[in-house]
Amino acid sequence: MSRPVSSGAFAVELVRLLVQVAWADHDVAPAEAQALLAFARRQGLSDSELAALSDMLAGRTPLTAPNLGLLKAHRTDVLRAVKELVLSDLEVNADEEALLEQVAALLR
Repeated sequence: MSRPVSSGAFAVELVRLLVQVAWADHDVAPAEAQALLAFARRQGLSDSELAALSDMLAGRTPLTAPNLGLLKAHRTDVLRAVKELVLSDLEVNADEEALLEQVAALLR
């Protein structure tokens, strides 16, 4: 997750989706959490949004569903970010592969 894709509402929605992806295998690897927090910081999320993200990654709060309608307009950027997150822990399991396919289908 190398570059900022946008600011504002899109960034928040993308991070919400990425949290869902991180939890796809029912465990957030430290590398995934670090990559996602770093990405969120680069996107300019506020301190309160970063705190909420940390809580979701640690399993302390429920996940917030992303607005897929907003994400559809940026399908390529979204899929790139999802793929980078899935690869960040150097392990891709069947649940993560299936989720990547589901995200691609939802954004059509």
